[in-house]
Amino acid sequence: MTANLQQQIHKTYGNRIRVRVCGCLIVNSKLLMLKHDGIGNKGHFWNVPGGEPEGTEDLHEALQREFSEETGLKIAVGQLLCINEFKASPLHAVEYYFEVRKLGGSELLGHDPENVSVLSKLDWLGKEGFSNLEAETKPGFLIKYLKFD
Repeated sequence: MTANLQQQIHKTYGNRIRVRVCGCLIVNSKLLMLKHDGIGNKGHFWNVPGGEPEGTEDLHEALQREFSEETGLKIAVGQLLCINEFKASPLHAVEYYFEVRKLGGSELLGHDPENVSVLSKLDWLGKEGFSNLEAETKPGFLIKYLKFD
């Protein structure tokens, strides 16, 4: 992680409370996750695809767009799993986590269109793989809401 990347992240996303919407896609007992560089004390953070609503988008529309941009997949949004407050100064967000179902598309590591390229890896993690990530590098609270089986 470069100091420049972290500065860009703080300038673009920091010092305000953001609303984020996130989608949990489990296929064959594995959760689709993205590695975000430049976030957190360890220099990276694993999370499910998601981001901020734009313009007049509702949460479902925003999640469908973000999922497509970040993974190339088309999804249907299911039930709300939980709401989380993320704080890693100067980043602060209220995050809505939904179950999602794959409708189509081709899986690929996409991009963040906000001019700060933080996505570095797409991976499918089973319950054990998710649990083995360092606590500071994942949304650990999600484990109680996910159905890996």
